[in-house]
Amino acid sequence: CTLGGGEMVHPAVNVKRSDTSKLNRNLMGTLYANFTPFKGFVFTTRLGYNYSNTNYYNYNHLFYGSSSVVNKDQNAVTRWSQTGEYYQWENFMNYNKTIGKHALGAMLGMSYSNNEITYVSAGVNKVAKDDPLYADVCYPAGDAVKTTDGYSNVYRKLSYFARLNYSYADKYIAEAVFRRDAADASVLPFANKWGSFPSFSAGWVLSKENFMSFLKKANVSFLKFRVSWGLNGSTSNLGGYKYSNALNTGSAGYSFSNGENFIYIPYAKPSQLYNPNLKWESSEQLDLGLDLRMFNERFTLTADWYSKKTRDLIVSGIIIPYEAGNNAAPMNAGNVSNKGFELDLGWKDHIGDFGYSINANIATLRNKVTYLDPNISGGRIEGNTVMHSNGAFTAFEVGYPVWYFRGYQVDYLDDNGDPVFKDNDNNGIINAEDKAMIGKAFPDFTYGITLGMNYKNFDFLVFANGSQGNDLFMSYQYFNISYSLKEMYDQRWTPSNKTAKYARPQVTQAEKYNLSDALVFDGSFFRIKQIQLGYTVPEKICNKVKLSKFRVYASLDNFFLFTKYPGMDPESSATATAGMGVDYGNYPTTRKVVFGVSLTF
Repeated sequence: CTLGGGEMVHPAVNVKRSDTSKLNRNLMGTLYANFTPFKGFVFTTRLGYNYSNTNYYNYNHLFYGSSSVVNKDQNAVTRWSQTGEYYQWENFMNYNKTIGKHALGAMLGMSYSNNEITYVSAGVNKVAKDDPLYADVCYPAGDAVKTTDGYSNVYRKLSYFARLNYSYADKYIAEAVFRRDAADASVLPFANKWGSFPSFSAGWVLSKENFMSFLKKANVSFLKFRVSWGLNGSTSNLGGYKYSNALNTGSAGYSFSNGENFIYIPYAKPSQLYNPNLKWESSEQLDLGLDLRMFNERFTLTADWYSKKTRDLIVSGIIIPYEAGNNAAPMNAGNVSNKGFELDLGWKDHIGDFGYSINANIATLRNKVTYLDPNISGGRIEGNTVMHSNGAFTAFEVGYPVWYFRGYQVDYLDDNGDPVFKDNDNNGIINAEDKAMIGKAFPDFTYGITLGMNYKNFDFLVFANGSQGNDLFMSYQYFNISYSLKEMYDQRWTPSNKTAKYARPQVTQAEKYNLSDALVFDGSFFRIKQIQLGYTVPEKICNKVKLSKFRVYASLDNFFLFTKYPGMDPESSATATAGMGVDYGNYPTTRKVVFGVSLTF
């Protein structure tokens, strides 16, 4: 086991270094009531409540495992407690009326939520005696350093919403929805706290039209066209007054001299630049869809084309010109366009006692940054996955996919096995200006397939999914090249293998090489997620033991993976938006053999 500073300690010793306890308490519930003063009208009021409390305690014993361990002579104690109290109150009115073939529905409602979190902590780095009776913060040693912390935050949300829907003979369907949401003052400035989000959808069931009667002859039982348009809002992960410029203080910021000694004066400075213009991020989406069922409902098809335009994208950690004199608050920095197609197909049938079903889906995605705030330094936003002095793995830039991989391009390997990089600006110097797009994390398409079979009391299921056209950035080694992977070890440059795929180990300019297209790979894969076989005990046997259903099963989960990616797992890369597709060597998806029993009484 490795402690801080890289010291190796036997696990049996390390486990006794500290005593830790953590107690969680949760209480939650919902109350509701419905009132129906007249036919077709229902008023609903609903109150949800959730209380949580966590108490944490940690005591580090005196430890003499070696001469260099950090806290060998400091038996520190830490306690903290966090309490959360959340409630949500909703009220809405529903009215439904049917007149002949006309059906009308209306809803009007509001929702208010309040979430209060209180935290307090205390700690000492040394207690008076290494004894269980003294192992608490109230028994500090005479020279102990004492620490305290605490806060109380309240987050509130308020929403009003309305819906109006209409249908005629279940053939023509239309619905309109309007929301108005207010963000808490800790999330957005007061002037921009409100956001308005309308949406509209309509459907036409062609299979119910008399002039489409020929569909029945073609074994079409249901055919529907859909169209929808809507505007959604998001405040991302904002909170804690991130838009403000609260003052940070320090104990030794300015030095003054009285001629003999320097006197350090406490200081206060704005934490960042204030952004009073921060507002809701919004996404406008248009969707065209088709639903089809044929051959006595055995065949199903659902197809959708969508176009989504995200405006005023909220981005944090933006680098702005140095003349600004401080860091930037989160800002509405850009616009993104997403377009794609989704298709689901299904077939279900049986032959005597044998039944089977096949379902498959495929989805495409094309995205591109269409606008970036002109105040952003360099015309691009660097991702938060930074590699030493060579910058980030990813970038957000107009005309490119969202958070594409940006790095150096290896032109060839020289006679010593060192990489020669492309000088894209032809100035004879390899620096950040020579970086280019070297990959993208988003796939061209994703897909999945589910196969089910059953015969009498036996059932069998296979589920698989895959991704095609996405790249993965392997960043297992941040600085030195050690080539621990077989793929890279076998194909490394050596004096006897000068046509190798990869540069020699411990290459010069390792930082640039580790931020180059040499470590970008095709991340496409196909994985069989689950193979399951089950048996359901006959009902008459279950009745004898007072069971309504008894099923046993066994499955292989994540056992089979087909990919050309040489890393550990193409699905275990970083999931954060700005680090999507970056593989840090996270623990791969676990293969499991599962045996289970399902009982229903």
